Amino acid sequence: MKNFKIIFVVIVSFIFGVSAANFFFKKDQPNQEQQKLSEEEGNVHYKGEEVHVNEKYQQLLNVEMFEVKKAPLIKKIDVTGQIAQDVENISNVLAPGAGIMTECRTQVGAFVKKDDVVCLIKDEGNGVLTEVKSPRSGVIIADFHKVGDKVDTVSEIHTVADISRLWANFDIYEKDVAQVKLSQKILVHSIAYLDIEFEGEIVFISPRVDEMSRTIKIRALIKNSENLLKLGMFVNGQIVSKSDDEYLTVPASAVQTMGDKMVVFVKIDEGKFRPQEVYVKAETADQVALSDGIKEGDSIVSKGAFLLKSALLADQLEEE
Repeated sequence: MKNFKIIFVVIVSFIFGVSAANFFFKKDQPNQEQQKLSEEEGNVHYKGEEVHVNEKYQQLLNVEMFEVKKAPLIKKIDVTGQIAQDVENISNVLAPGAGIMTECRTQVGAFVKKDDVVCLIKDEGNGVLTEVKSPRSGVIIADFHKVGDKVDTVSEIHTVADISRLWANFDIYEKDVAQVKLSQKILVHSIAYLDIEFEGEIVFISPRVDEMSRTIKIRALIKNSENLLKLGMFVNGQIVSKSDDEYLTVPASAVQTMGDKMVVFVKIDEGKFRPQEVYVKAETADQVALSDGIKEGDSIVSKGAFLLKSALLADQLEEE
């Protein structure tokens, strides 16, 4: 048992040594006080049922707080898919009169605004030039005539698509279909824009299960206000599923195992925390719903709780 304690202390000390190195490395000119926390102050220790942690050590552990509140339990279902090739809103550009196209001012892929002049048509009879304007803002996704071609009033010259909202098709597994509903929120990401999150909602759920993959097709309408997403682009999505009931929810990182108990560190004063036993009612990858142990409005450690627990255990072993 004594050897185990020594090994545990060495491992925890190594973890904090690495953390401290990373912390102080970020400083431009680290001094001795930053390189070694004062032993006289005491980094972390028990006092009764309280855990006392000095301010510098809280910074070292990157401690962050979270206010406990009632909220729905949110689960995110990961899906993969593709931006559809078809577009919800399109318009055809038509000439107001027959003639010869003498100039084209746009091309496939170009963005045009409503009433922009896209080409000029010359009347074969009187030689009058007529401007042909775009009926809407959007992207040119097709053209059917080139300079020198004859055009009439019923044949399309261009097709303009509004891509500020795009359809996207996704596959969901059969086991998840009960949690997916129409109008449900979906968050979409593309490898082309790693830091941008696109929001959308589910507009169609297929009634058929694919016999081979055991997946179900869904379609979502995605906001694309800056026209960043392109037709046919591969994307990843997260369907946001909220529970009907509200719970006392906390970040999953706040709940720690100590012995046979689940605890959170409740702030009771500056630099003072209490390990509070809690009881888990439900959980997701990011959230934990608690049925007892804390109350709404409590301030708990949400980030740094694991390192705080490890430092506390190391302190207890050293005392033994």
